[in-house]
Amino acid sequence: MRIAHASPEPALRAFVERYWWCEGEAGDLPLLLPGTGAELWIHYTGGVEPCPADGLPPRPLPAAHLVCLRQTRWSLTSRAAVGFVAVRFRAGALRHFLGPGIDDVADQVVSAADLWGPAGRRMTDEVRLAADPGARTDVLDRFLTGLLDGHHRADAWMDAAVRLVYRSPGDLRMDALAERLGVGARRLQRAFPPAVGAGPKGFQRLARFQKLTRALLLEDQRRYLPAALGAGFYDQNHFIREFRHFTDQRPTALLGRGLSHFYYQPLRDPGQAGHRLGEREVR
Repeated sequence: MRIAHASPEPALRAFVERYWWCEGEAGDLPLLLPGTGAELWIHYTGGVEPCPADGLPPRPLPAAHLVCLRQTRWSLTSRAAVGFVAVRFRAGALRHFLGPGIDDVADQVVSAADLWGPAGRRMTDEVRLAADPGARTDVLDRFLTGLLDGHHRADAWMDAAVRLVYRSPGDLRMDALAERLGVGARRLQRAFPPAVGAGPKGFQRLARFQKLTRALLLEDQRRYLPAALGAGFYDQNHFIREFRHFTDQRPTALLGRGLSHFYYQPLRDPGQAGHRLGEREVR
């Protein structure tokens, strides 16, 4: 599969980490693991469906759909050549583009038409008719900017809470977080599920798992214990339990074995609108 990337326009970069394109032949796609962010996929060639082993109905997913994984991993496959562009939202940022709480869409596939009505359908059609990646980027910039204007939340302390937990998922205590933010612990507990799709402790577990697993896979490390201890896991058994909780497999079954995945290095030049990285092959 061929992968390419671009940055959104400047007004969106605090909320959208990147746009990325995937094109390839029929077959299984790289594994999707639980995490703290969310993605909007829009297919302009072919389509994908869940692999039967994951227990989901083997039917094509909507042409444009939101994927917001929190507690489940998904395996997808395509029956024909496939091409799609995806919007990768930053941790905790999806709430600025949606009306309902994120806990309503966590661990589900929801079509853009169901989420955003005529605007979602119009965006899908425009992306599918666009002549090239640059034109698709323009469509997404306009669509997301419009959503941000209509749904942006004013409670900046919630964004600060997400950033603090995401940056220090190994040792941050929730009572200390509430005190630092100047909010009550119960308010923090109630606010997290509709904002990010998990409670504060659950989000902390997700962030710790995601950051460590991403680093291990990008660096193709086979010795995971030193990194796990540095990330805040108590010992090897703690990491194995958490890894099995999120993937249903032991770390040795996935790490250091060339697992095909959708983790990426940071964009080299996020300050340049439309910046594209060189294409790469994913197997």
